[in-house]
Amino acid sequence: MIIDAHSHIVDKDWYPDKWWNDLAKAFVDPVKHLLGMELTAPQIVEQIMPSFYDPTGEKCLAEMDNAGIDMTVICAQDYGLLLGDPKVSIEEQNQIFGEIQKKHPKRFLAFCSVDARRPGADKLVRRCFEEWKMSGLKIHSSTGFYPNSKEVYRLLDIANEFKKPVLFHTGQIVAPLRSKYCNPMFLDDVCLDFPDLWIQAAHMSFGWRYELYHLGSCKTNLTVDFSGWQVLARTNFARFCHALRECLDEFTAKRVLWGTDNPYLRAAVPDKDWIQMIKDLPTKAPEGITFTKEEVDAMLGGSAQKIFGIK
Repeated sequence: MIIDAHSHIVDKDWYPDKWWNDLAKAFVDPVKHLLGMELTAPQIVEQIMPSFYDPTGEKCLAEMDNAGIDMTVICAQDYGLLLGDPKVSIEEQNQIFGEIQKKHPKRFLAFCSVDARRPGADKLVRRCFEEWKMSGLKIHSSTGFYPNSKEVYRLLDIANEFKKPVLFHTGQIVAPLRSKYCNPMFLDDVCLDFPDLWIQAAHMSFGWRYELYHLGSCKTNLTVDFSGWQVLARTNFARFCHALRECLDEFTAKRVLWGTDNPYLRAAVPDKDWIQMIKDLPTKAPEGITFTKEEVDAMLGGSAQKIFGIK
């Protein structure tokens, strides 16, 4: 079973305009170097971004079928308090995610999300679990709060009550979001204060990965996904292999999960290619670095299946 442990379904009206406009600025150079297209940020908003929009999840399902992905964790996001609320409220978005999961229960695990400082955030999370039967909680602290704050803990108490895994964004992030709130060391408190929760650190923490690795070696309820690394894996495979091997050495493959962070990177590295790069690790890793087939099978889905309770 292949499981994408960190992905998104998005639509234009779910996020503030400033998110799309600033994200486009970050895409200018990658679009040029990876796709060979010289486009301005406004052109990217008009020509590239619409390919991401998928409000029903049908486009994601088609991509999963094409790549051979059995299940995908889809995460809502709430940027409204920082950037201005979008046309579709975060409550409506969470309900949509719950409905997508209900329609395709064997393909999607929907993680709810809300800015922890938003009035009524705790009530919304409880509704997501009770009424919409959502499968986990996503915390994106880059909008301006710390993962170990009292506001977040109110939400973690509810996740703990319902025995739901919690995914935190960790690592540096594009403007207009703020990286300083996403250092994985803030998860040290979270892991200690909620020892019965699975805590997932997204993106292998990018530039803070060494702090994360060593934290993972001593906090056994901490897991990690390496979504968002596929572009580096394509452009500098040796560097990626070194980073992943170091992560595995500290976490073990039981707590290291493959993911995509789609839809944002699919055009640069198709899902099928990203999966094949991982499958090829035992035979194509640089000299001096070794991976086993057992580790690959665990990362691509075996470990996620156990952590998320997928039968």
